[in-house]
Amino acid sequence: MKHYKDLNNKVYAFELDGSQDHIIPTDFIAITDEEANNLRQPSVLVNVPDAVTMRQARLALLQSGLLTAVVAAIAALPSPTKEVVQIEWEYSQTVERNRPFVLNLASALNLTSEQLDNLFILAKTL
Repeated sequence: MKHYKDLNNKVYAFELDGSQDHIIPTDFIAITDEEANNLRQPSVLVNVPDAVTMRQARLALLQSGLLTAVVAAIAALPSPTKEVVQIEWEYSQTVERNRPFVLNLASALNLTSEQLDNLFILAKTL
């Protein structure tokens, strides 16, 4: 069989002999057997924690090589945002994923939403 996927990553199989080529939509994308098998596997959904402890957050940042960059990013923020973020960073017991100070830091570090999610997922394991 030869495999194709549509724009939604749904996998389709057609005969290798070309007898079904006329029914393969032009927007289908040819894929390898391995990719077809990977796409057929159910995705493992990982829940992004809403919050982690400050200890977990700092350990995740350290492990990711971002801890010193956070301190520099805080220092570079304009007032009064800088002071608000400093207070949150120094005195919060938990770090909430969607708090403004977290989003400000993520932006200052040029982190994508996915990278921020991954930091929270990592932090929850520490």
